Amino acid sequence: MTPLGRDASQGSDERPKTRPKQALIRLDQQTGLDHLARQLHDDRSVKGERITANTVLRVAIDGLVEHGDRLHGDNEVQLLASWREFLCLAASLGGLEATLADVADDLDAARNGVDDPITASTVIRIAVAGLARHRGALHGTTEAELLASWLQFLDEHETAASH
Repeated sequence: MTPLGRDASQGSDERPKTRPKQALIRLDQQTGLDHLARQLHDDRSVKGERITANTVLRVAIDGLVEHGDRLHGDNEVQLLASWREFLCLAASLGGLEATLADVADDLDAARNGVDDPITASTVIRIAVAGLARHRGALHGTTEAELLASWLQFLDEHETAASH
């Protein structure tokens, strides 16, 4: 769903039609939701449309619907855990976004305008494919150990290729 909803045309400032949907939420959820809505409303750079608890709920629902394939589990606790796992992964990749974009831009620029541009998503798919193909090169139980083993593997292959 687009930020304006599927019923609103692209480029239109028309508010989408909404319908009430009742949800039972805990007191701490209501308090947190109201606080978040107030904070977002107060922090707006452009004063115009109000940001309310309903606004925040619609945003959350759009995210859940768009990425619902990431949810798995047999109960609310498991579903929440899978959603948090997805959000952590997305945040990690977001933190690497500038580096990925720089690598993609460098690779794309070296191609002299050939069709099918290289993007950050392309770089991620290539990296994941390499890790999947050579997963036996990964050793360790922590992120630092896994990274060290991967870099050692790459260094060994680079040295072997240069001989």
